[in-house]
Amino acid sequence: MREARRLALIEKQVLIAGVARRQALRGMAEALAAEARSAVVATRSKTLVAASAPQPGDTDGAALAGRASFTASLAQLAQTASNASEDAARQRAWQAEALAQAETRARRLGEREAEARAALDTAMARRTAQHEASALARKLQNNREG
Repeated sequence: MREARRLALIEKQVLIAGVARRQALRGMAEALAAEARSAVVATRSKTLVAASAPQPGDTDGAALAGRASFTASLAQLAQTASNASEDAARQRAWQAEALAQAETRARRLGEREAEARAALDTAMARRTAQHEASALARKLQNNREG
């Protein structure tokens, strides 16, 4: 029956759309987590850079050079973490769009599935009614002959 095949196809598409939706949700959650981690690293690095400012008192050239090197490394780490946070924010936005598309597709497929089920129910009812009508006609035919 054509309606049953159509319903089976749509059910498979609904299943695939559900998987795509879950993957989009997972991707968005991972992007949010990466964004948060990168933001925390950037904030901590910037705090350490600020805290590594020269301390009052005497210092020698080696200590000053070491502190400058450490501060430069922290500043580079803060910049890298900040860039990673921005990349994660873009990824999150992309994943949100992918999730919206997956949810829209799942909703449309749900509507198509409901329509296909209704068409199948109608076809089954029509087939049952035709079968009952033909059975009744045979009975009447047999009663007239007998």
